[in-house]
Amino acid sequence: MFFVNTNLNHSVLHNHGMIFSWFKKNQPVVLPVKYKKASRKEASEELVQLGEDLANDRHYDRALEYFNKAIEMNSENDFAWGDRGLMLDKKGRKNEALESFSRALEIDSSNSITWHNKGLTLLKLGRLAEGVECFNKAIEINEKYAKAWYNKGRGLSMLGKENESQRSFDTARKLDPLLFGKLKKMKS
Repeated sequence: MFFVNTNLNHSVLHNHGMIFSWFKKNQPVVLPVKYKKASRKEASEELVQLGEDLANDRHYDRALEYFNKAIEMNSENDFAWGDRGLMLDKKGRKNEALESFSRALEIDSSNSITWHNKGLTLLKLGRLAEGVECFNKAIEINEKYAKAWYNKGRGLSMLGKENESQRSFDTARKLDPLLFGKLKKMKS
Protein backbone atom coordinates (compact mmCIF):
# COMPACT_ATOMS: atom_id res chain seq x y z
CA MET A 1 0.00 0.00 0.00
CA PHE A 2 1.14 3.51 -0.82
CA PHE A 3 -0.01 6.91 0.26
CA VAL A 4 -0.85 9.47 -2.39
CA ASN A 5 -1.57 13.14 -2.02
CA THR A 6 -5.26 13.76 -2.72
CA ASN A 7 -4.98 17.50 -3.23
CA LEU A 8 -1.66 17.97 -5.04
CA ASN A 9 -1.79 20.13 -8.14
CA HIS A 10 1.55 21.24 -9.52
CA SER A 11 0.20 24.32 -11.29
CA VAL A 12 -1.28 25.48 -7.98
CA LEU A 13 1.99 24.78 -6.20
CA HIS A 14 3.95 26.51 -8.95
CA ASN A 15 1.72 29.60 -8.92
CA HIS A 16 1.61 29.64 -5.13
CA GLY A 17 5.38 29.50 -5.06
CA MET A 18 5.71 32.35 -7.56
CA ILE A 19 3.32 34.60 -5.69
CA PHE A 20 5.12 34.19 -2.40
CA SER A 21 8.67 33.84 -3.73
CA TRP A 22 9.39 37.42 -2.74
CA PHE A 23 8.50 36.50 0.82
CA LYS A 24 11.06 33.78 1.43
CA LYS A 25 13.65 33.30 -1.29
CA ASN A 26 14.81 29.71 -1.77
CA GLN A 27 12.32 28.36 0.77
CA PRO A 28 9.91 25.70 -0.47
CA VAL A 29 6.23 26.43 -0.09
CA VAL A 30 4.58 23.83 2.12
CA LEU A 31 0.85 23.42 1.82
CA PRO A 32 -1.33 21.21 4.00
CA VAL A 33 -1.57 17.78 2.45
CA LYS A 34 -4.23 15.08 2.70
CA TYR A 35 -3.18 11.51 2.01
CA LYS A 36 -5.11 8.35 1.26
CA LYS A 37 -4.06 4.74 0.94
CA ALA A 38 -3.57 3.65 -2.65
CA SER A 39 -2.54 0.56 -4.54
CA ARG A 40 0.51 0.57 -6.82
CA LYS A 41 -1.86 0.95 -9.78
CA GLU A 42 -3.62 3.96 -8.24
CA ALA A 43 -0.34 5.56 -7.22
CA SER A 44 0.96 5.07 -10.78
CA GLU A 45 -2.18 6.66 -12.22
CA GLU A 46 -1.78 9.63 -9.85
CA LEU A 47 1.83 10.07 -10.98
CA VAL A 48 0.72 10.04 -14.62
CA GLN A 49 -1.85 12.76 -13.91
CA LEU A 50 0.75 14.90 -12.15
CA GLY A 51 3.17 14.32 -15.03
CA GLU A 52 0.53 15.38 -17.54
CA ASP A 53 -0.07 18.57 -15.54
CA LEU A 54 3.66 19.30 -15.65
CA ALA A 55 3.84 18.54 -19.38
CA ASN A 56 0.91 20.89 -20.03
CA ASP A 57 2.91 23.59 -18.22
CA ARG A 58 5.93 22.71 -20.45
CA HIS A 59 7.99 21.23 -17.61
CA TYR A 60 9.05 18.29 -19.79
CA ASP A 61 12.02 17.08 -17.74
CA ARG A 62 9.97 16.96 -14.55
CA ALA A 63 7.05 15.32 -16.37
CA LEU A 64 9.39 12.64 -17.70
CA GLU A 65 10.52 11.93 -14.12
CA TYR A 66 6.90 11.41 -13.07
CA PHE A 67 6.17 9.10 -16.00
CA ASN A 68 9.30 7.05 -15.21
CA LYS A 69 8.24 6.80 -11.57
CA ALA A 70 4.73 5.77 -12.64
CA ILE A 71 6.26 2.98 -14.72
CA GLU A 72 8.36 1.87 -11.73
CA MET A 73 5.14 1.66 -9.69
CA ASN A 74 3.20 -0.20 -12.41
CA SER A 75 5.04 -1.36 -15.51
CA GLU A 76 1.68 -2.18 -17.15
CA ASN A 77 0.48 1.45 -17.16
CA ASP A 78 0.14 2.09 -20.89
CA PHE A 79 -0.64 5.78 -20.35
CA ALA A 80 2.64 6.24 -18.50
CA TRP A 81 4.54 4.58 -21.36
CA GLY A 82 2.69 6.65 -23.98
CA ASP A 83 3.21 9.93 -22.12
CA ARG A 84 6.87 9.01 -21.57
CA GLY A 85 7.14 8.59 -25.33
CA LEU A 86 5.75 12.08 -25.89
CA MET A 87 8.27 13.63 -23.51
CA LEU A 88 11.18 11.73 -25.05
CA ASP A 89 10.06 12.90 -28.49
CA LYS A 90 9.94 16.51 -27.29
CA LYS A 91 13.48 16.11 -25.94
CA GLY A 92 14.68 14.83 -29.34
CA ARG A 93 15.13 11.25 -28.14
CA LYS A 94 13.03 9.80 -30.97
CA ASN A 95 14.23 6.19 -30.85
CA GLU A 96 13.58 5.96 -27.12
CA ALA A 97 10.18 7.54 -27.74
CA LEU A 98 9.37 4.82 -30.26
CA GLU A 99 10.35 2.16 -27.72
CA SER A 100 7.98 3.72 -25.18
CA PHE A 101 5.11 3.94 -27.68
CA SER A 102 5.71 0.32 -28.68
CA ARG A 103 5.63 -0.78 -25.05
CA ALA A 104 2.38 1.14 -24.49
CA LEU A 105 0.86 -0.57 -27.52
CA GLU A 106 2.00 -4.00 -26.30
CA ILE A 107 -0.07 -3.32 -23.18
CA ASP A 108 -3.09 -1.84 -25.01
CA SER A 109 -3.10 -1.95 -28.79
CA SER A 110 -6.52 -0.27 -28.91
CA ASN A 111 -5.24 3.19 -27.93
CA SER A 112 -5.68 5.32 -31.05
CA ILE A 113 -3.84 8.27 -29.50
CA THR A 114 -0.70 6.21 -28.92
CA TRP A 115 -0.82 4.90 -32.50
CA HIS A 116 -1.14 8.52 -33.69
CA ASN A 117 1.75 9.75 -31.54
CA LYS A 118 3.98 6.90 -32.68
CA GLY A 119 3.11 7.82 -36.27
CA LEU A 120 4.16 11.43 -35.68
CA THR A 121 7.53 10.34 -34.31
CA LEU A 122 8.05 8.01 -37.27
CA LEU A 123 7.32 10.89 -39.68
CA LYS A 124 9.93 13.01 -37.89
CA LEU A 125 12.44 10.20 -38.37
CA GLY A 126 11.64 10.03 -42.08
CA ARG A 127 10.05 6.59 -41.73
CA LEU A 128 7.05 7.73 -43.71
CA ALA A 129 5.38 4.45 -44.70
CA GLU A 130 5.56 3.19 -41.09
CA GLY A 131 4.12 6.48 -39.87
CA VAL A 132 1.20 6.24 -42.31
CA GLU A 133 0.58 2.68 -41.13
CA CYS A 134 0.36 3.93 -37.53
CA PHE A 135 -2.17 6.58 -38.59
CA ASN A 136 -4.14 3.82 -40.36
CA LYS A 137 -4.22 1.85 -37.09
CA ALA A 138 -5.41 4.93 -35.19
CA ILE A 139 -8.15 5.49 -37.78
CA GLU A 140 -9.13 1.82 -37.72
CA ILE A 141 -9.73 2.17 -33.96
CA ASN A 142 -11.39 5.60 -34.19
CA GLU A 143 -12.55 6.50 -37.68
CA LYS A 144 -13.52 10.01 -36.51
CA TYR A 145 -9.99 10.88 -35.35
CA ALA A 146 -9.49 14.02 -37.47
CA LYS A 147 -5.85 14.62 -36.48
CA ALA A 148 -4.95 11.06 -37.51
CA TRP A 149 -6.58 11.63 -40.89
CA TYR A 150 -4.73 14.95 -41.24
CA ASN A 151 -1.34 13.46 -40.35
CA LYS A 152 -1.97 10.47 -42.59
CA GLY A 153 -2.48 13.04 -45.35
CA ARG A 154 0.82 14.71 -44.45
CA GLY A 155 2.65 11.37 -44.56
CA LEU A 156 1.08 10.39 -47.88
CA SER A 157 2.00 13.79 -49.30
CA MET A 158 5.62 13.28 -48.23
CA LEU A 159 5.50 9.92 -49.99
CA GLY A 160 4.33 11.69 -53.17
CA LYS A 161 0.86 10.14 -53.04
CA GLU A 162 -1.03 13.38 -53.64
CA ASN A 163 -4.46 11.93 -54.53
CA GLU A 164 -4.57 9.71 -51.43
CA SER A 165 -3.19 12.58 -49.37
CA GLN A 166 -5.94 14.93 -50.53
CA ARG A 167 -8.62 12.36 -49.66
CA SER A 168 -7.20 12.13 -46.12
CA PHE A 169 -7.10 15.93 -45.79
CA ASP A 170 -10.70 16.13 -47.06
CA THR A 171 -11.82 13.54 -44.50
CA ALA A 172 -10.02 15.42 -41.73
CA ARG A 173 -11.70 18.67 -42.78
CA LYS A 174 -15.15 17.01 -42.84
CA LEU A 175 -14.63 15.56 -39.37
CA ASP A 176 -13.28 18.80 -37.89
CA PRO A 177 -13.76 21.86 -40.13
CA LEU A 178 -11.69 23.99 -37.73
CA LEU A 179 -8.75 21.57 -37.48
CA PHE A 180 -6.52 23.27 -40.04
CA GLY A 181 -6.95 26.64 -38.32
CA LYS A 182 -6.21 25.09 -34.93
CA LEU A 183 -3.06 23.45 -36.26
CA LYS A 184 -1.82 26.72 -37.79
CA LYS A 185 -2.30 28.48 -34.43
CA MET A 186 -0.43 25.71 -32.60
CA LYS A 187 2.55 26.01 -34.96
CA SER A 188 2.84 29.79 -34.67
